[in-house]
Amino acid sequence: MLIVWSGAVVPAYRPFFRELARRMRVRVLSPRGWRHGSRDFGPAGDWAESGCEIVETAYLAGGGARYLVPALPWHLWTYRPRYLYVMDEIDRASLAWHALLARLCWPPVRVVNYSLQNLRAPRYYRWHHRLATFVNQFLISRSIAASEEADAALKDNGYTGPTRVIPLWASESWFRPADAADRPGLRRVFGIRDEEIALVFAGSMAEAKGLRLLAQVLPRFPRLRVLSAGQGPLAAELPGRLGSRWRHLGSLEAEELRSLYQAGDYVILPSLTLPDWKEQIGRCLIEGILCGCIALGSDSGNIPGITLFPKATFRQGDAESLGSLLASLPFPDSDAVRTAQRRNVEERYTAVAVARATGDFLLEARPGKAAAPGAAA
Repeated sequence: MLIVWSGAVVPAYRPFFRELARRMRVRVLSPRGWRHGSRDFGPAGDWAESGCEIVETAYLAGGGARYLVPALPWHLWTYRPRYLYVMDEIDRASLAWHALLARLCWPPVRVVNYSLQNLRAPRYYRWHHRLATFVNQFLISRSIAASEEADAALKDNGYTGPTRVIPLWASESWFRPADAADRPGLRRVFGIRDEEIALVFAGSMAEAKGLRLLAQVLPRFPRLRVLSAGQGPLAAELPGRLGSRWRHLGSLEAEELRSLYQAGDYVILPSLTLPDWKEQIGRCLIEGILCGCIALGSDSGNIPGITLFPKATFRQGDAESLGSLLASLPFPDSDAVRTAQRRNVEERYTAVAVARATGDFLLEARPGKAAAPGAAA
């Protein structure tokens, strides 16, 4: 399998690729020039032996074309994959171009794409999105949807090929709980007092994440404190308005982000559904759970599939619903909630679980044939 990866290939992705390589030979086209690239993955020989190879190549930059790989015909000819796996939406012209090149090969290369879009027709849709959706339905062999809503959006837009719901993942080897002896020190590093309950948010500091609502409700609860990480238009406004009750840490490196989750008590995602966007996965909730937090969130998109419990979920945009949730903290059965959420993440959202589900879905196209490790795919 040849994967057109749409971003940096960072060390936290290693467990996913290694597990997928147990089922089939995997080559990943990684954009040349990212600060975190394949060089961070360790010795090349180690990867070759495991059946996975990271191939740096040029990507066109700018706008939606940033996912175009000019040398894709050469890579298809060199590696002769059975599958081209493109991390791109079915409504993108870039997917149509990659898929057309693959289908023109002889023998034709089957194309799989990954769909996050969970709205049938977002407000930004234009004629070229609809045209790309129509064309891609004839070029795509299989489609992986990140959620049940994304799967429904695919089918509502006319896609009739095989689909499978396989979410995005977080690395269980990278995100993990702190040792009990280290946690008090981590809390002191982030300025969390013993009597405080720390709510962690990581992601885009934008309106769609529902952060204004959280800032509106937070002053009612003196014991609660928010620690946030990320970039966006609200990064200066909200922390400045709430003083020490809300501390914003800006963009964090992976190790710093892991430490932030480990120091927190709850990870929260109060997202809103807008005409052009709905929460697709809620990856920060997955990462927080793996680091020992309990996940809280709104009912937007896939969030309830991670928070699981009604008491850990509130009605999006509803201050009273959020207030009732925050008033119940800490949960009297925190250990049971934490255990259930972690079990759900381990079964569905870890790198190993997602890689296994992906491999199974692709191998279904070849009934009766089990690919051995290192087999061409």
